[in-house]
Amino acid sequence: MKISQHIINNKELVGAGGFCCSLVVLRWCLTLDYYYFFLIWNLFLAGVPFLISQYLETRNNRFFYTFFGLWLLFLPNSFYVITDLIHVKTSQLPVYDAIMISLFALLCLYLGFSSMQKTGRVLSLKFQNISKLFLDILILFLCSFGIYLGRFLRYNSWDILKNPFNLAQDCFNFVRFPVEHFHVWFFTFGFGILLMAFILFSKN
Repeated sequence: MKISQHIINNKELVGAGGFCCSLVVLRWCLTLDYYYFFLIWNLFLAGVPFLISQYLETRNNRFFYTFFGLWLLFLPNSFYVITDLIHVKTSQLPVYDAIMISLFALLCLYLGFSSMQKTGRVLSLKFQNISKLFLDILILFLCSFGIYLGRFLRYNSWDILKNPFNLAQDCFNFVRFPVEHFHVWFFTFGFGILLMAFILFSKN
């Protein structure tokens, strides 16, 4: 599918993304502070798994597991933006920044959960004996763990290729010494519960 067709098919999302980005540009015009431009990059990263899920949903190809791996690798970016609200506490425009980051977070959440729905339908066809709820829980808790790695250890999605040994060593230590790294699992469990709550409330 051509890029232009993607834009037409998702024009509401493109419009919402454009509005969010305009808030960052407006803030820069008012303050000459370009710090929050990282939100635009984070929104782009959140859009990657959404586009991959659309590809998976519309094509039956032999590279499914490759694209699924990429989707799972980038999916935590869709939920990561919630943690950007931490920047509000040091902001000079706390109300404006809280609203701006929240809008980015809501859009990224929508992209993430919509992506999960699309990919979930494909997985349900491929693995009919596995519960969709189980897959959702597993994926969301993996995402929560990935968000911890990104927020507190500053790993990125591409560090699995760029810095695989340090990443693997840190993950191995978390599993090997769970009590010493209680905060890792507390965050992972707590954030996973939060993401599950979003799904449950959206269905009611």
